[in-house]
Amino acid sequence: MKQMTGRGTMAALTALPFAVALVVELVLFAVLRDRLPDPLATHFAGTVPDGFTGRTGFAALSAGLTVGTGALFVLAGTRRGTFARWSVVTGYGTVGLVASALVSVLLVNADATDAAADARMPLWHLIAALLVGVVLGLVGWLATRRLTLPDSLSGQDGRDGADTGRLDLADGEVAGWTRTVSSGPLALLGLALAVLGCALAVPVGWPVAVPLALLGLLVLSFSRATITVGPGGLGVSSAALPRPRMRVPLADMSEASSRPVSPLGDFGGWGWRIRPGATGIILRSGEALVVKRANGREIAVTVDDSATAAALLNSLIPRTAPPAGSAPADASTRP
Repeated sequence: MKQMTGRGTMAALTALPFAVALVVELVLFAVLRDRLPDPLATHFAGTVPDGFTGRTGFAALSAGLTVGTGALFVLAGTRRGTFARWSVVTGYGTVGLVASALVSVLLVNADATDAAADARMPLWHLIAALLVGVVLGLVGWLATRRLTLPDSLSGQDGRDGADTGRLDLADGEVAGWTRTVSSGPLALLGLALAVLGCALAVPVGWPVAVPLALLGLLVLSFSRATITVGPGGLGVSSAALPRPRMRVPLADMSEASSRPVSPLGDFGGWGWRIRPGATGIILRSGEALVVKRANGREIAVTVDDSATAAALLNSLIPRTAPPAGSAPADASTRP
């Protein structure tokens, strides 16, 4: 049995390029400090600068961006197999692109003859940053090829989720289960975006305010969901709007279980999420109803009393299977 790669190893592997990038940025800033204008040209329209940032502020922002982005990728890279691998690859590519761009900003400002307005961003700097990102992404992919990680949401460190068993239902007896789950942070974010959009209507204008307010309403619609389990299978719908919604019939399921889920570690965030091999309605951390579809893909829904929902599904799923020994109907005899 292969030994699973530990979280410490994955964390170190993911953090390595971010740590190197941080050192390079700070050392280069220290070396070039006396040659840098204040403020620096930090945003360019083509090759000509159109945005400026104070010298010290740029150093703090670039360091904070590198550390903050690195922390997010470290959290994501210490979880499940496929997701962790692509988190490492994406993290390496991201830090290559972003760090190269930050280094370019320092270099072109150091070459400015008089003030930051004289700085120019050559096109080849942008091409080089893209190439560095691609190369580092490839390095991350090669680094994870030989790692052994649990490849499914069905286990943590190689262990399966809770055995929920089945409910004791008599022949012909049916039962149903329903719960509503909500996310306070998502609701607050949606409300804040909607209010901000309305507040910006006058000073900024409707072209900015309306999309922002609509985005807030969309986030609000994802913040509360109703989950139902019964003879119709699994249903998940927004508690406020007709959409989004999902329905999975019993015939498309192979089994169900109750398992712990980490939003960042398993799905990279909260809300309705998609990752390789799984779809998630993730409104919080903790227990989740996990349904395995006939094609092997999993659906995870974070909700209280998920063990009861899983047991009910496990009792209903066998009823959709054809009787033992029965042969499929001949298409020619069908009415």
